[in-house]
Amino acid sequence: MINLFMNYFGQFDHAIDEEGENKGIFLIYSHYPIFIGLIMVTVSMSFLVNPEAHHLFTTSFFYAGIGLFQAAVLSNGRFNKSYLKYDKIYYGLQATFFLIGLLLSLLFSDNPTIVIAIATLMTLAMEIHFTHFYMTQTKKFSTPNWELF
Repeated sequence: MINLFMNYFGQFDHAIDEEGENKGIFLIYSHYPIFIGLIMVTVSMSFLVNPEAHHLFTTSFFYAGIGLFQAAVLSNGRFNKSYLKYDKIYYGLQATFFLIGLLLSLLFSDNPTIVIAIATLMTLAMEIHFTHFYMTQTKKFSTPNWELF
């Protein structure tokens, strides 16, 4: 959940061009799938550890929530600052991380600890990818205001 929040925060707080036009209504309504995705993740996490739950369905529901969340966050990339607009490679890598995590989790769906560990590593890889992209592009095309670096 922390990785998902950091991905959301990076996109909506840092990457979006706040000076741009024609984005207000989309940004508002794109939060519906974000909230629904988070609810799906939260509900499915409680069912993952339930021995009576169908683990394949629960794992699929869990990843549907992560996918819905991630798709909604990435769909706002078109409103990013010009130097932070995502290219096809960026979207492709994000989709690859997701698909690898999904396939591995479906293979190990009987073990909820492994499913959660795989999802954690997958979302961490997605966040590291975003952070690397953001820092690289900002150093190239803007003046970073980072006191840590």
